[in-house]
Amino acid sequence: RFWLRPSGHSRTQSAVRTAMATVFPSNQGIVLGGGLAGVSAANTLLENGARVVLLDKSSFCGGNSTKATSGINGAETKAQKAKGIDDTIELFTSDTLKGGAKKPEVVKVLCGNSGIDVDWLVEKFQLDLSLV
Repeated sequence: RFWLRPSGHSRTQSAVRTAMATVFPSNQGIVLGGGLAGVSAANTLLENGARVVLLDKSSFCGGNSTKATSGINGAETKAQKAKGIDDTIELFTSDTLKGGAKKPEVVKVLCGNSGIDVDWLVEKFQLDLSLV
């Protein structure tokens, strides 16, 4: 947001914000939120050699992911395949849209990537998501 100039702000203020954005070191990152997405983002930055600060409003990390006791939804995961469960991206997409999702283009990406994303979580963080 540093490079955007909201209405009512002078060019000088905008230039200062632009300068701040351009001098922030490219090998550092600040991640806001310690849920599954935030921790995954911080981990990816670390794997790529960045220094990372992760901030969360709570006294512990986890976010809403700590409430996902029944697992994480995904289609065509390795765990499903190992148990002979015939799930498809198309079925997951259809179910998600029936559930009230309002943006089909987002649902398509979410469901289309879900299997490889769940498999990545299992492998990267040694999560047990075998209960399908």
